[in-house]
Amino acid sequence: MDNTIITIFVVVAAVAIVVQMGLLFALYKALRQTSERVEGIAGRLEQQAMPVLATAAAILEDAKPKLAEITSNLAETSATVRAHVTQVGAATTEIAERVRMQAARLDGFVTNTAQKVEATSELLQHKVFSPMRRVRAIVSALGAGMAMFQSNRPRHRTGAEDVEDEEMFI
Repeated sequence: MDNTIITIFVVVAAVAIVVQMGLLFALYKALRQTSERVEGIAGRLEQQAMPVLATAAAILEDAKPKLAEITSNLAETSATVRAHVTQVGAATTEIAERVRMQAARLDGFVTNTAQKVEATSELLQHKVFSPMRRVRAIVSALGAGMAMFQSNRPRHRTGAEDVEDEEMFI
């Protein structure tokens, strides 16, 4: 019985090994087919991708100096713009300060002119117009006095004197 159990065990083990070998062989075949398919797909992919990759590499190679030039130009332009903005800011500040000073100067000029016009007006009022009013009053008074003097005076003129006066007048 010992021999039979060992024989059965060896037969079962041999059958298991043969089955495993069959499974491993089937797995090997399946893996080989899959590998061949993947290699075929990879080959087709490589054939299709190589022109695209070559074109992309050529484009990148062609664009590299242009991109470097663009980057350099942008850096120079940025520096120039910064410098100009600084200059414009300084000029704007200077112009604003000058405008403020000129506005203050103009305000002082207008104020001074207005004060001088007012002072001149007052001076004319007191030094010219007041004496003229007095002179006018005196002339009016003299005219009124003369008119009164002439109205109180009798008229005794003869016709000859009138003619003589008229001739002298002419």
